[in-house]
Amino acid sequence: MIYGTRGNRVKALVVGIGNDLRGDDDAGPAAARMMKREQPADVTILELTNDVTALIDHLPGFDVAMIIDSTQSGSPPGTIHRFDASTIPLPESPSTRSTHGMTVGSVLELARIQQQLPRRVLVYGIEGKQFTHGSSLTPEVERAVRIVVHMIYADLGAEAPSGP
Repeated sequence: MIYGTRGNRVKALVVGIGNDLRGDDDAGPAAARMMKREQPADVTILELTNDVTALIDHLPGFDVAMIIDSTQSGSPPGTIHRFDASTIPLPESPSTRSTHGMTVGSVLELARIQQQLPRRVLVYGIEGKQFTHGSSLTPEVERAVRIVVHMIYADLGAEAPSGP
């Protein structure tokens, strides 16, 4: 377990959302896989590669949820967006698109209505460039994935592993 600001232990969940067969849409799962290699003690790490609504089933029982997903907002590829969705909905705009059918923001609001949302919810969006089936992560997104992993370790109050 990770210790909170008052020395109390918190249960943390890290979820990478995306499709590993669609280029930069693999940003979330790639971050989750990277964290699994250096599995932080008592942090649950999941990859959701199909139905994003399944996220609701995984949220109960955690104090903190950290969600990583690719975004398409028009920002330069590799841009990292970090949102605290603990008390307010994620920003959505007409240009916000999702390859999952439902947006992460919609799923989090459904979880909020069902009172399944953890006390703290952080969402890390990595701006993608290439979403073609069969492609791999672009270099900009690959760099951003490594940065986001380090950001998550910092937000957890844990020491990030050394290396690229």
